[in-house]
Amino acid sequence: MKHRINKGSLKTWKDDRGFGFIKPARGGQEVFLHISALKGATRRPRVGDTILYEQVTQPDGKVRAAKASIQGVATRVFSTKKKSSKRGGLETLVSLVILTVTAVFLAIEFSHLLPSITSTTKTECKIKGNISHNTNKKLYHLPGMQDYESTRIDPRRGERWFCTESEAIENGWRKAPN
Repeated sequence: MKHRINKGSLKTWKDDRGFGFIKPARGGQEVFLHISALKGATRRPRVGDTILYEQVTQPDGKVRAAKASIQGVATRVFSTKKKSSKRGGLETLVSLVILTVTAVFLAIEFSHLLPSITSTTKTECKIKGNISHNTNKKLYHLPGMQDYESTRIDPRRGERWFCTESEAIENGWRKAPN
């Protein structure tokens, strides 16, 4: 039996009671939506959301939504597969090893991008984390310090911006002399 996916707009929602009504896009009577039909939703529905659902008619003739989702909102995936205790543990261990190796490889392969990502997301931060060309020491410069204006940050060299002095110190940087 093929189930038809319907689409509609959430017209009312009583969050404290966990239900509301969908106005079907193709017209017709409003469809009852209970929060339990939104299994795996990463957020609660809001009035105006587009809802995708299967329409079910109950024995009393009332129409409700089943297997619903909020369009454009991610859903959590739940595994229903049962694992045997011995084999499941080994599969989990192998999966973790593969994920770890992949993560390490990606971290190494793309590590040159990380400082630039950090520096672009902290544009509001004013403390400059600079690496000395002469001594390779990690030094931070505060606004108003002697070399602050002339100090340039090169994320490719591992230099970066900090929002607080404590953040710089925690990351292994020392205050530049004057």
